Amino acid sequence: MPRVRHAQGFSLIELAVVLSIVGLLLGAVMFTLAAQVEQRNRGDTQRGLEDAKELLLAFAIVNGRLPCPAWASGDESPAGGGICTNPYNGFLPGRAIGFAPVDASGYALDAWNNRIRYAVAFADPINSQTPRICRPVNDTTPPVTPHFTQRDNLKANGLDCSPSDLVVCSQSQAGATCAAGQSVTNLNTVAAIVFSTGKNGRQGAAGANETENDGADAVFVYRTPDSSSAAGGEYDDMTAWIPVGLLYGRLIAAGVLP
Repeated sequence: MPRVRHAQGFSLIELAVVLSIVGLLLGAVMFTLAAQVEQRNRGDTQRGLEDAKELLLAFAIVNGRLPCPAWASGDESPAGGGICTNPYNGFLPGRAIGFAPVDASGYALDAWNNRIRYAVAFADPINSQTPRICRPVNDTTPPVTPHFTQRDNLKANGLDCSPSDLVVCSQSQAGATCAAGQSVTNLNTVAAIVFSTGKNGRQGAAGANETENDGADAVFVYRTPDSSSAAGGEYDDMTAWIPVGLLYGRLIAAGVLP
């Protein structure tokens, strides 16, 4: 009689092992893809911030001043500049400077579709070098403010004026200046700041370093990303700024100043 052959299948244990291996492989692939997407988003956002800086400088060349941050829409607030509605906690006026992409209201967006933030130096400017004087008329007349967001004031006050409020630190601060060893810029360097709130977009509890970037004052934080378990809490903001020397240099080269 012919021998009867019985079909050999996988046992439950073998199936479990195979499924476990497949699960591990899929998990590794998904993790790698997620990491690549995150890296791409950060790269796209960083390039977007650099583009924003160039568009702000182009706006300054055309208009003789920096724009005010946006607040009620994607246009600067108020329209035409001057005394800004929210100099430290506003948004990048995407529609006003020609930034893309923007949302339906004209606000500039980062790679996570969060609105890009923007702050501009607004306090009284100071003398950049003694005995040169930052002034509109003579050595004893104080400069007319606002300086950076009003065309006539910027030209009248002159190139000797330095900002005196915006400062970038490596971690959150209680005062208006950085603690020892934590200064990224000084008080007389930054004319404007643009930053992204990162992937988390300030959803949930923000760490102290991220909260410092909410614009309650003129102090901002720039540092490498931190996890939620770090001392200062999660930090995934991305920050760029326009030094006053770069702003003046572009305006001089374009014949806008002095």
